[in-house]
Amino acid sequence: MKLKLQSKKAFTIIEIVTSILVMAGFITAVMYLYSRSNSSFKITAWKQERTAQADIFWTYMRKALEEATNRLEFEFKPGPGGVPEMMLNEMPRPFKFHPDPTGAPDGNIMTWNVSKTNIDMMTSNHTSVHNIFALVKSGHRLTLVGGARPIFIDDVVRIEFKISSVIKTPNNTEETKDGANPAAIGTFLEISLIMAPPDGYIAGDLRVPMNHKFRLNVAPFSDSAPTY
Repeated sequence: MKLKLQSKKAFTIIEIVTSILVMAGFITAVMYLYSRSNSSFKITAWKQERTAQADIFWTYMRKALEEATNRLEFEFKPGPGGVPEMMLNEMPRPFKFHPDPTGAPDGNIMTWNVSKTNIDMMTSNHTSVHNIFALVKSGHRLTLVGGARPIFIDDVVRIEFKISSVIKTPNNTEETKDGANPAAIGTFLEISLIMAPPDGYIAGDLRVPMNHKFRLNVAPFSDSAPTY
């Protein structure tokens, strides 16, 4: 009687190692794709968050800057025949700005005054309110202070101010000249910002520029420590 031998197949070490390498490559590829997808999601979320911040920030900045005034005080003084007359006292409060806002240390890089007066014509009573606004730099965050609540924008890596002075000519017209002139009757201000994502984001070289222009009805003044 002949015995029939059955052959049994077994995995060799080479086959096991090859399988492990293939599986490891597959897992690595999956993890890489997941990491890329997660980083892309973070960048998209960062852009959306900064866009929402910027919309609010520039809205409040425009309102505050375009309301800039010297310090204005109304008071009633005796006039002809003892009839009280309302007089306006004005003290200069120029728009102060740092000449190198990117290289400036943390603190104010802009400041200006806003005076408002409410007058009751029936009682001749009036109330004057003076508010000092400032743009404050703190690391990569810019904060507008002076309003009802601070308004900020994050991840700002570069700041630039371009200043032009509005000059009144002898024939009672206006002309604009570059730079800060203390005799100006107004200021054209251009603020340029560059924003970048924090360290560790996949798009480390991404830069988002922003640029806005404003007119202020006070003179400009360059100051390395702008404050009142």
